[in-house]
Amino acid sequence: MSSEKMKILEMIQEGKLTAAEGMELLKSMEDEISSEKASVAPEFDLVKPEMAKPNTGDRFLRVRVLGEKSLKVNVNVPLSLIRSASKLVVYAMSFVPADKRTELEQKGLDLQALDVEELVRLVEETVDGKIVDVEVSDPQEGRIKVEVCVE
Repeated sequence: MSSEKMKILEMIQEGKLTAAEGMELLKSMEDEISSEKASVAPEFDLVKPEMAKPNTGDRFLRVRVLGEKSLKVNVNVPLSLIRSASKLVVYAMSFVPADKRTELEQKGLDLQALDVEELVRLVEETVDGKIVDVEVSDPQEGRIKVEVCVE
């Protein structure tokens, strides 16, 4: 028997708790223990090592535009969301009209050769820290700093 249960029984014996109060405490302890087991056990039973993916949900692509006077832009996008969106971008590129695609190719941009998913994979796996760090001076806004980073 656990020390917590023994302490509750001793408190009942000493008259510090009624039997009903002691039962409530014991039941809540058992409920808490069983809910902890239920939340932990399935994770180990259902996830197979070969199915596990690297956790990129905690990494973000961050874009910040800072002015001398205030924060202008602060965008934080999970890399996992970018990976999902990259598949949509590949699909959406097939809807670009042929004449516009030809026009882009003449300007040096071949949409068919653009591998968005590979770009996202490279960012996820190799980039850590600042990607872009630019400072400009604006006559009205003062100094403006643009930062793009993966954290």
